[in-house]
Amino acid sequence: MDSQSKDFLKKLLAAAAPAGFEDPATDVWKKYVEQFVSPVKSETRGSRYAIINEDAAKKILVVGHSDEIGLMVNYIDDNGFVYVAPIGGMDPMVLLSQRVRILTQNGPLFGVISKKAIHLMDRGKKDEIPKLYNLWVDIGAKDKKEAEELIQVGDPIIWGGDFEEMRNDLAVARNFDDRSGCYVSGELMRRLSEHADKGNLKVGVVGAASVCEEVGNGGAGMLAERLRPALAIAVDVNHDTNIPSVEKKRFGDIKCGLGPCLTKGVRTSRTAFALMEKAAKAKEIPYQIDIDMGRTGTDADSMYHRASGTPISLISIPCRYMHTSTEVINLEDMDKSVDILVEFVLSLDENISFGR
Repeated sequence: MDSQSKDFLKKLLAAAAPAGFEDPATDVWKKYVEQFVSPVKSETRGSRYAIINEDAAKKILVVGHSDEIGLMVNYIDDNGFVYVAPIGGMDPMVLLSQRVRILTQNGPLFGVISKKAIHLMDRGKKDEIPKLYNLWVDIGAKDKKEAEELIQVGDPIIWGGDFEEMRNDLAVARNFDDRSGCYVSGELMRRLSEHADKGNLKVGVVGAASVCEEVGNGGAGMLAERLRPALAIAVDVNHDTNIPSVEKKRFGDIKCGLGPCLTKGVRTSRTAFALMEKAAKAKEIPYQIDIDMGRTGTDADSMYHRASGTPISLISIPCRYMHTSTEVINLEDMDKSVDILVEFVLSLDENISFGR
């Protein structure tokens, strides 16, 4: 990963953008992509996209979702403590003792997620799994009046740290799900713009940063419905199963650092899988295989439904500890995703049909 690409990734990951509040992340994507492809357009709900070779008869849509999971201010009690509701799916256990940023109209406000100290709990309740509605955010307010001067019900909240590199090309951030997919779609547009200038593209390519995937209202579906691509590809994360206590006989064998996962199964296009696999093998790009059993749990599903059965595909980047504040991926897996997509797109001609 060169310095330009890493700077793009860091800016994507630094953006505070839970579902419904994605503008900081999509603005980063737009600013980067419009250096290579112009214009970058906006869909009504907030997704951003750009098109290379727009006049081509057939187009490939490649989407990473820009939103991250988060919380929302739900209630402020008389003592100024803040109770929250979820934005997306999460395990309340991972929230304990987290530092948070409440994204107010006047900028981010610091707070901490708290619960009753174990010393004050009844003996039989010490091992209970906490409910989200029993946790609170302490912003240091002296009472409800002061808290309401600082925040408002409906303000979004994020937690966790930003990007840090680890050993062996691993890195950690709170939101690789799915800024890594946004990185891939953005880098793909940069790389393909060079080929378009040379006349090497026979199909059109739409790169996008979508919104609201984490809450099931995927903006990617709206894009697919509007654009009607020949193939819609979601780029997201999946689970590294080579960590303690995960049973491979249940969840398969996926590992960070062995390349991105190409998806094969019930709903995803087998033609697309075969062509991506062929492209990866031709260039000796490492890859793994994941399966779909009729539902992918990604933007691929919303694109399939909203665009009346448009063929879909899915590339996944292995991730440890998904939906926590410490998501870990291998940076090379992201760049290998771009490599495969570039070779795949270059292998296509105007007569391609994906079907099943």
